[in-house]
Amino acid sequence: MKPIELLLRLAKIREDQAMARAKRASGQVNQTIAFKEQVLEYAKDYENQVLDGGKTGIPVAFIQDANSFREKLIQSAVEMDGQIQGLTKASENTLKTATQARMRTLGLTKLVDKMHREVRKKQAKAEMNQFEDNYAARMNIQSGTKDA
Repeated sequence: MKPIELLLRLAKIREDQAMARAKRASGQVNQTIAFKEQVLEYAKDYENQVLDGGKTGIPVAFIQDANSFREKLIQSAVEMDGQIQGLTKASENTLKTATQARMRTLGLTKLVDKMHREVRKKQAKAEMNQFEDNYAARMNIQSGTKDA
């Protein structure tokens, strides 16, 4: 195996690893966004409980506790925005790295393919030259050392 083929194999491994990291980072962003949406849904549920509790005569202490918890949920969702932005930036960077690895792999693949085409072309030319030599030798049976 030629050195460039080893480089190609290594580049493919690195590309696969980079793509896996990018996929994990993207999944982490999506998971965090889904969790934030879930927290906001819980906050909405508590808001509905507070509103319903005010209509049905639930004790004020329960309403205050539910509202306080709802506000904490909203605050944690707001704090998640910073985390989501950081994860998104990290995900974009890993995707950029993976794309660069992909481009390197494509470039090396083209070089290896070109090298293989040149080798096949040289082999085909050598075979054709040998075929022509054999054909010429058969056509010139009279030449040789018959009368020598």
